[in-house]
Amino acid sequence: MISEKHIQSINKIISNIIFDYVGEISYGLEIKFKYQFVITGQRKMISVGEYYDYLDVLVEITDGDKRVTTIFSVFKALKNSLLKDYKLNNHLTNLINEELKYFFEGDGARVRIVKIQFSDDYNEKIENTVDEL
Repeated sequence: MISEKHIQSINKIISNIIFDYVGEISYGLEIKFKYQFVITGQRKMISVGEYYDYLDVLVEITDGDKRVTTIFSVFKALKNSLLKDYKLNNHLTNLINEELKYFFEGDGARVRIVKIQFSDDYNEKIENTVDEL
């Protein structure tokens, strides 16, 4: 298991960094948005018959252009969880793994996204877009 001190150090370093997502979501839609993430915990999980340490990560989407905001507002209006979008979840997991590999020896850490949410400011922007729909 990874020490709590190591996790706190990583969170402190990444807390002010905003990352870019460029990729697809379901239905082949290409989107771009800005996000941050924080490690919220860890757990042992089995993968191909072996136990590995996985980091639980919370992702917060902080901004997107008008098109992406409209797409997210539709997701929200339909009460769809972004976490259920396989392409989004898989690509975000890979991006976060890439960022975290610098903090670990060997292959890096394994990541499990436990929640995708919107920042308060961006959520307000999405809510205003939902009202316009």
